[in-house]
Amino acid sequence: MTAIGDSKLFKKRLGDFGVNVYQGCEHGCRFCYAPAQPGVRAQPFWKGKSQADWGTVFMPRPGLLDALVDELRTFTPAAAQKKATPWGEGRILVSFLCDPYQPLELKEQNTRRVLEALLEAGHKVRIQTRSDLVMRDFELLAKYPAQVRLGTSLPHLNDELSAVLEPKAPSPSKRLIMLNEASKLGIPVYVAIAPFMPFHTVTVLDEVVQAILPLKPTEIFCEPLNPKGHAVEMVLAAIAERYPAEAALIHSYDDAAWAQWTYKLLAFGVSKYADKGFIAWPDTGRAWAKHLSGPEAAFLEQFLPPSTVADNPKQNEGGKSLTPGKKAWVTMRKKYTPDQIHQRASAAAKKAHQTMRRKLTTKSTRGAANLQKPR
Repeated sequence: MTAIGDSKLFKKRLGDFGVNVYQGCEHGCRFCYAPAQPGVRAQPFWKGKSQADWGTVFMPRPGLLDALVDELRTFTPAAAQKKATPWGEGRILVSFLCDPYQPLELKEQNTRRVLEALLEAGHKVRIQTRSDLVMRDFELLAKYPAQVRLGTSLPHLNDELSAVLEPKAPSPSKRLIMLNEASKLGIPVYVAIAPFMPFHTVTVLDEVVQAILPLKPTEIFCEPLNPKGHAVEMVLAAIAERYPAEAALIHSYDDAAWAQWTYKLLAFGVSKYADKGFIAWPDTGRAWAKHLSGPEAAFLEQFLPPSTVADNPKQNEGGKSLTPGKKAWVTMRKKYTPDQIHQRASAAAKKAHQTMRRKLTTKSTRGAANLQKPR
């Protein structure tokens, strides 16, 4: 067993490595595309299961803690930094194919033990959870403010809607309380406004941002509902009875609509909140590109590592046999800090968006105006 694995989520600035504490996730979020990922589909515990079964199978990973202790003998913070990307900062994400603080953690306490081992070894850790159970471990996290970033997903602030789409996860209001308490203790916090629903308007984005700005989050990530796997069908089935108007809007959420919504939502967020730490999360597979104009695709591209290195950024960094794209990426890594890279990307994206809005045709201008008002 491998406890600490390389993670491609550096492309979303979450980390270069990851530890999945559990198999499966009890929260059973209807929009989660984790069960559609190879890292889940290839596992024996998921054999014969479909995306609709997500939330019904969950268990500890046998032997995880022993494997982690063994790996930490050689995988030091210095070793992590040697493999780090400017996007992942050498952080270890806990977790990415499950929630580390799902209800099972209350009994097992495996996440607590994993965090103790990682933090005591000196590693930088990013915790991503939808649960306020993490408050149990605040005294641990508060000891390592320079190593910890604690985040939660807040796609909206509607507790009733959350009960339908995230049936076993604590409500958004509880998550917001959790972040407030963490911030009071000096624990750095961040938020992922994800997945942002296609039936919501940008006023919902404003509401979430305004609720979290007083906490001075390190990042405000944002991603629209991703149609990977059967996520859209799962959301539609979950809301059809209680939210028929919203369900009607999802019926037209095909790949082209998703691409356009990705651009409009993220362009709005960048143009309004770039100086507040807003980070656009376009899908790293870039499937949106074929549905967008050249300038629109170029706008989103600025928030991803160059595609020439995105799948294997840790190889060929000596400068030999590199494509022009890889050379540019390696040069940027040596010249700028991760924060400077993000600031440059945000500034360039905001400038490009403003330029595009001035040059749009009459028809496109109407579309751009929609960025400043609800859909």
